[in-house]
Amino acid sequence: MKLIDKYLPYWDFAKVNKIRLNHKDIPDLSMMTQVDFGKSRIFRALFFLRGLPTKNINIGNALLAGFILLEQNNKEIVLGLIAQPLKLKGNIRNANPDGFIRFDESDYIKAAWNFLFEKEQEDLYLTTETRIHCTSSNAKKKFSIYWSIIGFFSGVIRNEMLKIIKNELGKRNYVSRSGGQ
Repeated sequence: MKLIDKYLPYWDFAKVNKIRLNHKDIPDLSMMTQVDFGKSRIFRALFFLRGLPTKNINIGNALLAGFILLEQNNKEIVLGLIAQPLKLKGNIRNANPDGFIRFDESDYIKAAWNFLFEKEQEDLYLTTETRIHCTSSNAKKKFSIYWSIIGFFSGVIRNEMLKIIKNELGKRNYVSRSGGQ
């Protein structure tokens, strides 16, 4: 079972992106918080258009911006967000991992987002999955409009993130804590 299943087993919207890596062993997952996604022009441009910071774009800063570190193990990291994305500044709610699971206030979305390293025979893949659960039919109706516009760009951003991580892994020698398992 993936960790993301624990936090958002049911969802209304989802997007999965995957890339094959040039590694045989799962790297130390702590490297994920250090990767600067701002190295991508596409990433910076899309963040600029949304009024978001365009420097030092990494998971560590996402946590400072309202994302919640839900859980991580030696091959998966899961972030969460509780928000109203159509409201100014998103009306982001703070929660701990248990509070994220229990949260059900009407007219919000709960988003779970993971990065997962998986071995498939001799190859190593990195997958990122974004799941969105709407806490009410009104939230679902509003979010479906938002997702129809932003969903494509979300996929572009996720693919860029995977490419950057792959490049970073190629440049650095990240030691596996899991022994490749």
